[in-house]
Amino acid sequence: MNKRDYYEVLGVSRDATEADIKRAYRKLALQYHPDRTNGDKTSEEKFKEINEAYSILSNQEKRSQYDMYGHNFERMGMGHDDIFGSSVFEDLIGDVFSDFFGGRRSSKGRKFRGKDIEAELMLDFEEAVRGVDKEFTIKRTVACDQCSGTGAKPGTKPVTCRACHGSGQVNYRQGFLTVTKTCHVCNGSGFEIIDKCRDCSGTGRVVKEEKIKIHVPPGVDTDSVLRIQGKGSEGYNSGPSGDLHVIIKVRDHPLFKREDQNIILDMYISYAQAVLGDGIKVPTLYGDEELRIPAGTDSGETFILKHKGIGSPYDSRKGDQIVRVHIEVPKHISDRQKEILKEFDEIAQAHSKTGARGLFEKVKDLFQQ
Repeated sequence: MNKRDYYEVLGVSRDATEADIKRAYRKLALQYHPDRTNGDKTSEEKFKEINEAYSILSNQEKRSQYDMYGHNFERMGMGHDDIFGSSVFEDLIGDVFSDFFGGRRSSKGRKFRGKDIEAELMLDFEEAVRGVDKEFTIKRTVACDQCSGTGAKPGTKPVTCRACHGSGQVNYRQGFLTVTKTCHVCNGSGFEIIDKCRDCSGTGRVVKEEKIKIHVPPGVDTDSVLRIQGKGSEGYNSGPSGDLHVIIKVRDHPLFKREDQNIILDMYISYAQAVLGDGIKVPTLYGDEELRIPAGTDSGETFILKHKGIGSPYDSRKGDQIVRVHIEVPKHISDRQKEILKEFDEIAQAHSKTGARGLFEKVKDLFQQ
């Protein structure tokens, strides 16, 4: 059975923001969660489909691959993760049931995954085509060295929260109901900071610059995203670090233009070369190549150099180089050149069967533009 489009599954547009996707997922997860549907098989399958769609669209790298290749991207080793049991799923479902029941689970003692971060990396055209190792600096949130991540001034310790007595939760009366919510004083940790660390202002976290070296595979393009696992912000309570998403930007090349995996090159030839034909040298990413221009070539004709384009970062395919030829019309010619053109024009008109305007008149029009 063919899979439904992930955007259709969540009921969002293809340009939906991360917030839109998360909001749609939470609504559907609450609606189809097995605990609320009494084990209904249809709802259970729907719930699995929703989670699979969210596991792809909530990940920037996987979403980019899905947008490019659809469900075929799973064959490239980018398949969806099992979202069940993951910290992302737990956090989202926790949010869902918090909203439904008016409360929130205690975060005391829970491990929290660090946030993903993004960084841009600028590459030269050739670096993007051939692949390159790059070292650059990122900023990520890590535990404060001064207080070892506790947030307390060195020599002191956090104390049990006076509001929740260390439980991380407080109870509120709402009519006949008692609602449990995360403690607003300690944010669910169960501890208070009396004397705050000066370096991190009691947060236990600081932003730190760090040099990182990555390998950029051949064939990446502008807005390609590389995921570096564990190089995002550090987690809480020994939770795993988030990931680093490196967004690629590629500088323009003075000669070549890129269209997917193909290279486009505009070459200028003389009128004589176009009429008589000639062999010309064409620059490629892999050195000069000989290209035969046949006699009678029109301006704008294209020629293909097979497999002289860009390789794919996902498989062994390589694009082509497309050479577009343009006839270069001189802007200034000598009297002798004019005489030759007029003579040629007269001979051409004498043999013309179409009665079209002469070559010299056409060239003169070009000069007057």
